[in-house]
Amino acid sequence: MLRYVLLTVALVGLVCHAEESPAMHAGHPNLPDGYEMVAYLNCGAEQECVGAGGVRIRQDSGSTIDLQSVNGPLGIAVQDGLFLVEGMDEDGDYVLGFTFWNVDAPATTQKFQVQGLDVSTLVPPMLWGIQASAYHAGQPTWTRVLAPLEEFPHFRGSGMRIHLEGESPGAPSVVNELFLLKRKSEEMRKRILIVTGDDYEGHLWRETGPAFAEILRADPRLEVSISESPAVLGASFMKHYDAVLLHFKDYADRLPLGERVRAGLDRFVSEGGGLIVAHFGCGAFQEWDGFVRVAGRVWDPALRPHDPYGPFDVRITDDGHPVTQGMEDFTTEDELYTCLVGETPVQVLCEATSKVDEQPYPMGFVLRVGEGRVFHCPLGHDVNALKSEGARKLYRRATAWAVGLEP
Repeated sequence: MLRYVLLTVALVGLVCHAEESPAMHAGHPNLPDGYEMVAYLNCGAEQECVGAGGVRIRQDSGSTIDLQSVNGPLGIAVQDGLFLVEGMDEDGDYVLGFTFWNVDAPATTQKFQVQGLDVSTLVPPMLWGIQASAYHAGQPTWTRVLAPLEEFPHFRGSGMRIHLEGESPGAPSVVNELFLLKRKSEEMRKRILIVTGDDYEGHLWRETGPAFAEILRADPRLEVSISESPAVLGASFMKHYDAVLLHFKDYADRLPLGERVRAGLDRFVSEGGGLIVAHFGCGAFQEWDGFVRVAGRVWDPALRPHDPYGPFDVRITDDGHPVTQGMEDFTTEDELYTCLVGETPVQVLCEATSKVDEQPYPMGFVLRVGEGRVFHCPLGHDVNALKSEGARKLYRRATAWAVGLEP
């Protein structure tokens, strides 16, 4: 316990207020609509939760830690916990959720063991920065991860044991929330996962992630979720989803994404998954030369990044493509990106002219990668930019196209 006291003193000034870290609840923007929360455990504060229909989450072992530098429901957690989840319906469609907020540990990775299965079958190891597993506005923060369980049907009747441990010997693991969702709607929709969890400090993904979700949920054919860790792209459960909206810019010194994550994204798209690359997603995977093949164009840090934030017109240049067919030119207030490079063949659907150099730049383009459909759009700097009806329609129609629906 002394170690925690000393580290609490070292973390003076790093305070997460209660209103900034609400406990999970049905209707939270990260969670897929059409699901109900059947069990929720505030780890450390509760030993057991019996939820809807008798679903139970119980902590069997692990030590409670009080993160005194964090106020609110995430200020208490369980280290190196072993949990039992039972009471699931045999034919239920479930999603398991975790929340992590580790202000105590040095840089480490955390792994998840489920009844002896290889760790890669649920969630891959996620590198934690100096104090957390995600970064927002340049500061460490909590992260929430969703793990669909449809590929593990035997857990529904027998229950499952979840063991969280540090990947390195002696490295602690921490979990703040553990919850289980069950699909209540009988209607099957196309499943979209927004993947975020880090970005340039001026990109507030905790605001823009839910804004993207709201835009896509306006299409009732889409079921939208948010996971706040790019590492999920390397997980086997990605086959649960029909498309990914890539909404992060990782920084290798705090959230390095290894070969497993890169291969997971490549495989997901090549085998038929849709991909939407949004705004500074063009700057993700800077250490991966093959990303340009998947994204079509990527950020070149040697170029002028964009025009000053402000209004500009977006022109539809290809009204024959399903995404832009019938769309009209529109005005948005955003960053006009001028920094994308690459030789991968793409089909430009719309463009805008820079007020700085008077040259046209693509604002939306598509490509095919194996069996998958990719739409890349540099629009979406902030919530205000995502209020443009034209930009909203463009993202919504492109997502529908990426999963094989009529826009």
